Amino acid sequence: MTFVLRMAVREMRAAWQRLLFFFICIAVGVAAIVALRSVIRSVRDVLGGEARSLIAADILIATNRDWTPEALATIDKRLQDAGSTARTETIETPTMVRPADRSRVAARMVELKAIQTPFPLYGIMTLEGGQSYSHGLLENHGALVRPELLTALGVSVGESITIGEATFVIRGVVASEPGRNIGAFSLGPRVFIDFADAPSTGLLAFGSRVRHVLAARVPDEKIPGLVKALNDEFSNNFINTRSYLATDDAIGRDFDRAENYLSLVGLVIVILGGIAVSSVTRVFVLQKIRGIAVLKCLGATSVQIISVYLLQVMSLGLAGSLLGIAIAQGAVTSIPLALGSSSSSLLAGAHYGVTWGVALQGATIGVLVSLLFAIVPLLEVRLVRPSLLLRDETRPRRRDPVRMAATVFVSGALVAVAAWQAASFRVGISVCLGFAALAVVLILAGRLLVTLLAPLANAPSFPLRHAVLHLSRPGNQTRVILLAVGLGAFFIVGVRSLQASLLAEFSIQVNDEAADLFLLDVQRGQMDGMRKFLSDPANGAGAWKLLPVLRARVTGVSGRTTNLESFEEVRARGSLGREYTITYRDNLEANEHVVDGAFWHGSSPEPEVSVERGLHERFAINVGDVVRFDILGRVINARVSSIRDVDFKDSRAGGFVFVFRPGTLEQAPQTYIAPVKGPAGPAARARFQHDLVSRFPNVSVIDFHEILETVRDVMSKVTLAITVVGMLVLFSGGLILVGAVAMTKFQRVYEAAVFKTLGASTRKIATMLLVEYGVLGLLAGVVGSAGAVALTWGVSRYALDIPWRLFPAEHLAGVALTAALVAAIGVLSSLDVLRNKPLATLRSE
Repeated sequence: MTFVLRMAVREMRAAWQRLLFFFICIAVGVAAIVALRSVIRSVRDVLGGEARSLIAADILIATNRDWTPEALATIDKRLQDAGSTARTETIETPTMVRPADRSRVAARMVELKAIQTPFPLYGIMTLEGGQSYSHGLLENHGALVRPELLTALGVSVGESITIGEATFVIRGVVASEPGRNIGAFSLGPRVFIDFADAPSTGLLAFGSRVRHVLAARVPDEKIPGLVKALNDEFSNNFINTRSYLATDDAIGRDFDRAENYLSLVGLVIVILGGIAVSSVTRVFVLQKIRGIAVLKCLGATSVQIISVYLLQVMSLGLAGSLLGIAIAQGAVTSIPLALGSSSSSLLAGAHYGVTWGVALQGATIGVLVSLLFAIVPLLEVRLVRPSLLLRDETRPRRRDPVRMAATVFVSGALVAVAAWQAASFRVGISVCLGFAALAVVLILAGRLLVTLLAPLANAPSFPLRHAVLHLSRPGNQTRVILLAVGLGAFFIVGVRSLQASLLAEFSIQVNDEAADLFLLDVQRGQMDGMRKFLSDPANGAGAWKLLPVLRARVTGVSGRTTNLESFEEVRARGSLGREYTITYRDNLEANEHVVDGAFWHGSSPEPEVSVERGLHERFAINVGDVVRFDILGRVINARVSSIRDVDFKDSRAGGFVFVFRPGTLEQAPQTYIAPVKGPAGPAARARFQHDLVSRFPNVSVIDFHEILETVRDVMSKVTLAITVVGMLVLFSGGLILVGAVAMTKFQRVYEAAVFKTLGASTRKIATMLLVEYGVLGLLAGVVGSAGAVALTWGVSRYALDIPWRLFPAEHLAGVALTAALVAAIGVLSSLDVLRNKPLATLRSE
């Protein structure tokens, strides 16, 4: 054992500099794992502890219909039996807000929330400027708004805004609010008003998209039973009850999933470092082969020599892991500085730091991966014979059962590590298989490209000829560098191409003909006025259409394949139980065609419905089946007469899952929506929306251009996150490249000395290196770009169902930048090769 330790120390002292860069790759991967897990756990702890504040209650009872006296009586009795100590009611609805000063041309959609005195039951409403919240700020038509609304409307605290038919005075600016999920989709900034003032807005009329919510404080031990009792009681009444416990569980599940999946990003980087360790260990053994033969002549066994190198690998792996933990600690502790001391966000209240458990996990992964990837190449030590010192032995390759068994063991161990990180064996094996398949494809593609370049080895240009020969030289790191750098280019170019494709798809929908404004909640009595407004050329509206709409739920299906007797059974089928917006007409629109059955002509007193193809395929609702609907409390059994294919991207006629035959719904209470081609230019669109909302205060306007900007913002954040992953992988590839240069440095120095002796100038050798690494970078860029093309095609075709688009500029830029990066790193890492004098080098040999 003493021999092993002493030899390991001596070998490490002599060779650690050449191995350093590979273990920095391990450090980067460990840092990613430790930092991601630490941040997610810190955020989860603070959000889990604030689960009540996230819904501002113990339980929430919600419906999108008006409360009935019977429902309220049942709720009151259940709350009383459960020992409820407080309750409050809120009303939520999206609507338009504009300055009360008509000279200001601005309007903005907001999420209006009318609250009572006890709100919030948990948590604190924080206002900007140190102002304290009290319900008195809202009384007598006061309003609290988010800061982004002040900017959008050009108003300030103390000024008035118009909501619906009423005017409210802004009395404060909300910094943070309880009862709103972080990351939830929002149609606009939140505006708070007094519950008693809500009717004065005129927004609670029939057809408005209002959500009524009862929040209650209930003893913890009573919550599960109360939630179950209320959900059972109202299973067919479209009233839903949930508790903060469900929110806490959901937060835990979401963060567990995020932690496990994101840690796989770090694991991929660690594995790249491991692959580099495997490659460099193989080269290292080849370089040390005569020394190993000497040790065996002196009595050392193969097990002892392998132990020496394994101990060296483990030590450097541990050092890399500790460096990664230190990097993660620095990154995590800097988060509060990034958030700012004045931040009122829940995230600012988290205690950020690296726990011992996470640090130990990161160190274990770093050391384990280093050892696993070093085992197989170190087995070559067994095959080195002492007689190698006396004669040159080239032993033919034979099947090695020990090596094969070790490879199987290492593969199984990597699957176990991935499963450990993902907390799922299925995900672990999927990640390993996917990574292995991608690695094989990248390596084969690289080998093919190197083969295609082989004829250039006979090129008349000296730098080009030797650059190509060096790509396939013994001990080269071409495959590893192609894998690491190509994988980084694959991530970055692929995600940017997908972003460009998605944005192009959204932009196509905002063309010269497509509707880009959608008017909601137009009442039947406003039809004539709305037609006049939209037809007036002075208002600048293009093509428009008024469509009658109602809201309905499927409560049962009677068919050949699907039979659902109750709403409970329907709700168990997932999205079939949601609320649908329906319409009626006697014609197909331009974005529809029938794929089964026949579309009707004219009206009929017998209820008939046409179903969209996607719903037909998901839930097996076929022509001839009878679907039971609840439409505003009225039960209608409609026979399915046709299945339609709907192009939802064509917004001129809307897109409806269910279309009824005229003759059934005309007399039912209904509202209208209007897809409109809005005026061109921001100023004209702002004037149009302002004038529309001034004349029809209850009508809401959704501007597709604003949605597109939101989509751009979200996609840019996602793209940035994945680009960071790609940059980390590219950084690891750069480190591997620097390490590969260091490993073959002595060989390159000797070659350069020979070339200089034969008359080659330093400039010519530098050109040779530049061409070699430029070609290597070019190959890596081409491999990554080709993979990105396949990725975008597959995702566009099968996941997003959008036309596949090729963006040559993205791919060419990715290839060029990758080539330039690899060339720069390779040449800068080889400066010693260019500076060494040939005489000293040849004498040392």
